Amino acid sequence: MFFPQGKPRPPDDIQLGKSNGRQECREVWLVDSREMTAYLGQEFAWLDMQLSGRIRRSRKPIGATAWESQETHTWVSSLAPDRVTPTDIAQALRAHWTVENGVFWVRDVSYHEDRLHGRKIGRGLASIRDVAINIIRYEGYPYVPDGWRDIASKFDHGLYLLRQKRLIL
Repeated sequence: MFFPQGKPRPPDDIQLGKSNGRQECREVWLVDSREMTAYLGQEFAWLDMQLSGRIRRSRKPIGATAWESQETHTWVSSLAPDRVTPTDIAQALRAHWTVENGVFWVRDVSYHEDRLHGRKIGRGLASIRDVAINIIRYEGYPYVPDGWRDIASKFDHGLYLLRQKRLIL
């Protein structure tokens, strides 16, 4: 249990950081969940779950006294509790959000993917967007919109990049 009988316990790991003009605090709680492995595998097909926990992320502008936002999420893992440390888990959770922000956020903000109504062709369009994002990043553009504008301004450059990367024959 995270908090037996409602009594909060201190987090297993705390990481503090500053970036983008704000302070962040990430607190991680770990729970050995091996006693539930058989049940969760049978009932929900969650095979080999051995560890679970919570992470609370708090943010505030640098210099502010109170936390502006706090989010708490529950997570599960197949990692053995005796083979990882709370710091390892905190870093893995942070890496997960790096992927989330690097791929899905770009697709949402730059391509407005959530606003599109092409549900029947959505999977194909998402694949095309992923190819475009990967080419733009491979070419070294720091921002996806900058890559669009530059590639679009050069006659046949986009087709050249597709052929060069062996994406089409």
